[in-house]
Amino acid sequence: MPVPEDRAYQPIEAYALLGNCEGCALVARDGSLDWACLERFDADPTFSRLLDRRRGGYFVVRPEGDYETARQYLSRTNILQTTFTTADGFVHLYDFMVGPEGGEDRPRLVRLVTGLSGLVPMVAAYRPLAGFAETFAPLTVREGRITAEGCPGLSTDARFEIEGEVGVARFTLSGGECHSFALYLGEPPATTPDAYGLMEQVRRTWSLWTKDSTYVGPLADELMRSALVLKTLTYEPTGAIVAAATTSLPEEVGGIRNWDYRFCWIRDACLSFYVLKKFGMSREAEGFFEFVSALCDREEGRLKPLYSISGEADLEETVVEHFEGWRGSGPVHHGNGAADQHQADAYGQVLDLFYLYERLGGTLSEGLRGHGARLADISAAHWHEPDAGLWEPRKPEQRYLHAAIMNWVALDRAIRLFGPRETWCTERDRIVAFVNGEAVHADGYYPQYAGGEDVDAALLIAPMVGFPVDEAVFARTVDVVIERLGHGQLVYRYKNDDGLPGKEGTFVLCAFWLVDALLWLGREVEARTRFAALRVLQNDVGLIAEQTAEDGAFLGNFPQAFSHLGLVHSALMLDLYEHGGRSAVQGTYADRTMRETDTRRAPTIAA
Repeated sequence: MPVPEDRAYQPIEAYALLGNCEGCALVARDGSLDWACLERFDADPTFSRLLDRRRGGYFVVRPEGDYETARQYLSRTNILQTTFTTADGFVHLYDFMVGPEGGEDRPRLVRLVTGLSGLVPMVAAYRPLAGFAETFAPLTVREGRITAEGCPGLSTDARFEIEGEVGVARFTLSGGECHSFALYLGEPPATTPDAYGLMEQVRRTWSLWTKDSTYVGPLADELMRSALVLKTLTYEPTGAIVAAATTSLPEEVGGIRNWDYRFCWIRDACLSFYVLKKFGMSREAEGFFEFVSALCDREEGRLKPLYSISGEADLEETVVEHFEGWRGSGPVHHGNGAADQHQADAYGQVLDLFYLYERLGGTLSEGLRGHGARLADISAAHWHEPDAGLWEPRKPEQRYLHAAIMNWVALDRAIRLFGPRETWCTERDRIVAFVNGEAVHADGYYPQYAGGEDVDAALLIAPMVGFPVDEAVFARTVDVVIERLGHGQLVYRYKNDDGLPGKEGTFVLCAFWLVDALLWLGREVEARTRFAALRVLQNDVGLIAEQTAEDGAFLGNFPQAFSHLGLVHSALMLDLYEHGGRSAVQGTYADRTMRETDTRRAPTIAA
């Protein structure tokens, strides 16, 4: 077996996601568990070779000799099956995480390797690291258990020995033989758990969840994978939804644009929530509303752009100096300084969500109605002021048009929910006059901010939220986005200076927003052509990154909720258009959610 330092960084697209709605892990095609936060998404990792191939922890299970791999998730689950094909035979490796239904003493992550045919020499190498520690704690092996200070405990029926700093087991699998490995947060039991029984329990849990889907069209399995990703990125104890499973995967190889995405952005979570509901997954509703309600109570209406998955607002951004980053792309960050920014679009996202919730049959509590009214008051009073913008540039604030449009959403939805108030109505009309008047560029398109020259792909969502765009101006904006920000089917979110050195890849969500905008304009053929091309951005198990390089390589944190919600939304937009034409895709998110087709019924909030 090669020493750990001989293994190169794996492409981001080589990874598959494991999760249990509390923590998560990433497994590479070669059977290496290179990232895992077992207790919760934003905890320090146990395995971190993803971010430093020499200093990071890992857990490998694979054949000793040459092999080929093929992977898939078991149908409608997050159980990963990797098939190793060797000259000596075939082996299946199953990887899965066990959720809260397994009890407090459950293993958090289980690996089960079983022989299919032949005699296949196998190796397992276990080298955990306590968070981002600078040294590996010594391993102790006794009676089927491996422990190290500050690390989870491993229970296994394979025989391990210590080779240097690594726990190594070598064994040969014939057809029907198996070995299992179970990771516990505390001291592992002396007896290895029933891996097959746990896998069946996990399979039933995921399969039961997927039965709520309201879509039965031709892309049902593909969209279900994205819905499963969004569900997996939901922290069940609070209902928060994280933006991605990782920290510090770069937007440019070798660059410094590396951020921690293991937190709940209000904007991202609201959009994820919307897509899950449109797809029929309504059981997450109450949990997320409780999370938002608690934030509103504490913040008295003035929401920050992001919070921890437990609702804390202090996300101090620090650098892990001794980790080199994926493919040398440092710094590695822990925490995110964007939590201190003012991003005005959050108010519109929350009120749009409240409106959708009520349209689906939910009832807003008096507390939430009061919070919603306060958010609208803030939008009415401050919409005309500069803010940090959707994309969090490290530059002075501007009057971003996207922020103005989302403040319009806040006021519009407040009027629909709570009735007209003079200030709300007046300021809502002023925003329309501003966006469609003085803010329009002399060349007839909507610029990124008032008085600017540059275009921003975020403005593609304007008609999707029901904003009364000037259709000619919007059509020109779409053309300018394609001309200036497009690269084939790919789309950059912007190209102007954002206060940081280097550059970034194309932004996957923006490419789906372009599909939606083209449909809204009635340009169906263009929309369908682009959507078909975008579907190839998934890796072999249906996962999508935040960004894509022009050569198709994945960039940014992975898998990304934004990208998966974009795929689902565009697919359902195309379904609406097919059944009802251009009129079917008009209006608000809630309007489109309530429209049924031959392949999708309208969801509801359970009483």
